[in-house]
Amino acid sequence: MTAFPVVPRAAAVTADSMLAHDHQAAAATRTDDVSVALVGCGPRGLNVLERLVHRARTHRLRGTVHVIEPGPLGVGVHHRGQPEYLRLHTPADRLTAFTDPQMVDGGGVAGPSLYAWARGRGLTVREPTGDETPVRPDHHLPRAMLGEYLAWAARTIVAAAPAGLRVLHHRATAVDVVPAVHRGGERVVLNNGGVLGVAHVVLAVGHTGAVPMAAPGGADTTNGHWIADPYPLPGTLDGIPPGATVALLGAGLTCADVVAAVTVGRGGRYVRDGVGCLRYLPSGREPALVLLSRSGLPARARPRPSARPPADAAHLTFCAVQRLRSLCTGRALDFRRDVLPLVEREMRHRYAARATALGEDPGGLGHGFLDELVRGTIPRHRLASYHHYRTWYAHYLGDDLREAELGLDGSPLKYSLEALSDLREELRRAVDEPGLTAESTRYFFGSFAAAVSRTVIGPQPERNAELLALLAAGVARPGPGPAARVGWHAGARSWAITSTELAVPAVDRADHLVAARTAAPAVLSSLNPVIRSLYDKGRLRCRLAGDLVLGADVTRVGRPVGGDGRVQHRLFVLGPLAEGSSYYNHYVTAPGAPSRAVADAQRAVECATRP
Repeated sequence: MTAFPVVPRAAAVTADSMLAHDHQAAAATRTDDVSVALVGCGPRGLNVLERLVHRARTHRLRGTVHVIEPGPLGVGVHHRGQPEYLRLHTPADRLTAFTDPQMVDGGGVAGPSLYAWARGRGLTVREPTGDETPVRPDHHLPRAMLGEYLAWAARTIVAAAPAGLRVLHHRATAVDVVPAVHRGGERVVLNNGGVLGVAHVVLAVGHTGAVPMAAPGGADTTNGHWIADPYPLPGTLDGIPPGATVALLGAGLTCADVVAAVTVGRGGRYVRDGVGCLRYLPSGREPALVLLSRSGLPARARPRPSARPPADAAHLTFCAVQRLRSLCTGRALDFRRDVLPLVEREMRHRYAARATALGEDPGGLGHGFLDELVRGTIPRHRLASYHHYRTWYAHYLGDDLREAELGLDGSPLKYSLEALSDLREELRRAVDEPGLTAESTRYFFGSFAAAVSRTVIGPQPERNAELLALLAAGVARPGPGPAARVGWHAGARSWAITSTELAVPAVDRADHLVAARTAAPAVLSSLNPVIRSLYDKGRLRCRLAGDLVLGADVTRVGRPVGGDGRVQHRLFVLGPLAEGSSYYNHYVTAPGAPSRAVADAQRAVECATRP
């Protein structure tokens, strides 16, 4: 792959703060319009920084933004050191670090999308077969390339700051935030001993890490028999020897990363056969892979995109959600009773419209299909034996891949399912305060969100084509059906994987078990010291839905709610940690369409600055 260009760093980005070791740092003077500490500056923190710069430019604000981020600004987990085979799951033209007028009223700091940036630099990307090709809009680029783009974008955004706004980058980690009792505002404590006095703190800490998941059944965790977190790849998997059997818990995007790391990451190659099908040529250094998930379903591949913009909603509209709210007189909605029927009608409408346009049967989606989709139903006759299930699994993957290759313009099924992605903002309106009932919140962020993930937040088609090739090569196989039971056998020093839903019981074994799924960001299990401290001091609490513990409880403008129910007016929490108070907070923004991430950042910035 073409080497990334080296772009000179803007001085303002790399300037060390004069306060980095000042234990008596004072709060901002009252003449400052902006006195903000931004804790964490990955992609979501970069949205906040862009909004601060834009607001300072348009309102002639003066002051200081302290950005506390140990690495390059904007990059987050997309660091340059990642292997080339770790790819983004979003097409290049759907990612941007900048803000245009379609994303939010008034626009902001302008700049190219990831695709335009890469094309402008003549970068190329490697196809699964190893061929190099110029970057296309629909390419799923290496994450390292996104990291380089985000770092460049951060330097561009900081360079756009007006003369009256200082942006100071502290290459440190925040370990605590405490009220500045005598001066007002907040004091941010850094791991290098520095203390920053500011008026407001925005926490954009991204995926904060979590206490490692315990091994199932108290298993032996030595010698890599249990890997609770596969990241950073591929180093965590280096202890797995060639030929060992590895069971992967999870069938989503993390699983796709792990599969890539132990196949092409170990020298395997994909080639096209005489009829154009993908074949895998093993290197001999791979382990054997057993694919496990609660549903027993593989994740659906993302469809080839449409050249047309998404159609407007016909049933699940903003007005429809408002009508439901008015009928409930401000009370919480029952998602399954009030909203889910609109979702199903929307999907059936889409299917019929696309099928009619293609001259196909418009009634291809039966009533109740969405409930089956959420429950992850596998036809019972496909579970008659492991052979039946394994055959069905490969056919399901192949059928879905063909639909994905037809794309949104050629597949009524994919066009219908895409409603779950296109209408994400309408779903957010249903979740926003006063939100859903406790039972509905549990269902929405549990079963429904899981179904959405495996249906429309899946891997790119190339990944599922590769998985089919691995199945055909005997490198990978599905586990013994849905909800298989996993237990450690100390005598055999291996994992026993036992079917629970196959009519004819089946057992598989594995030497290593990998949790190939990413835990949702949570307050209670967070490894971030600031989050832990704020929770321990009662300034931050979890959002609860029955026995389901979600992310931080925050208001509509992002202010956290403390353990006593009081709003923390000088603090803001944005990004993945707010999942549960709002919906789908873990993504890089897309150009040319309304952006909830940018709007959330703007609301927080407006509250934290004085015009």
